[in-house]
Amino acid sequence: MYGGYPKAFSITLAADLPGTVIYYTTDGSMPDPASPATTSSTTPVGGITISATTMVKYFGDHNGARSQVATETFAIDMPTAIANAGFLVTNVTLDTTSPVVIASAGSMLTARVNVQTWIQPGCGGCSAQVVYGVDEAMQGCVTDSQPPVFPGTTANGKTFPVKVPMAPGVHEVRVAHIEELNCADAMARNALMIRPNKVRIGVIIVR
Repeated sequence: MYGGYPKAFSITLAADLPGTVIYYTTDGSMPDPASPATTSSTTPVGGITISATTMVKYFGDHNGARSQVATETFAIDMPTAIANAGFLVTNVTLDTTSPVVIASAGSMLTARVNVQTWIQPGCGGCSAQVVYGVDEAMQGCVTDSQPPVFPGTTANGKTFPVKVPMAPGVHEVRVAHIEELNCADAMARNALMIRPNKVRIGVIIVR
């Protein structure tokens, strides 16, 4: 989302194989079970706070079999976020448990989030939508409103249905912000394909 997120938030790490232990660092160093700087936990690892631009590195270990190290960088940039239209989705759960769930193919989940949206200065009356879907398949709008400039408006405990894909594997629940007249127009634009500000808010594992 533009230069970064407008405020601190937390992330969750998880593996698609039960019993996996996740090792991670938040200082950019390489995670290693022997390192005292490394934190480990059985998946999922929730509530990792991001309060400044942070590089998170992590890998999973299941009975001695290790995954490759993954790296993700999360940026905090309040001035840039305030100067543009934007959104922030936090406190995500899928079926009241976690942002990461194992689900049956074709089933329905209930997502619950807190969602904050705002418009850029000088765009009074602009409409904005936060659309959602799984992978790149659009499913609907989390919000469709005319928020003010930052901090905009926040809807806590917003719920919406998520249809689980039929294909086995690991699927991402994604959201994106777009400014159209209404949700139907936002859906027609296929925001999950075209918008640079799409983010992953959850993971569905289908077996």
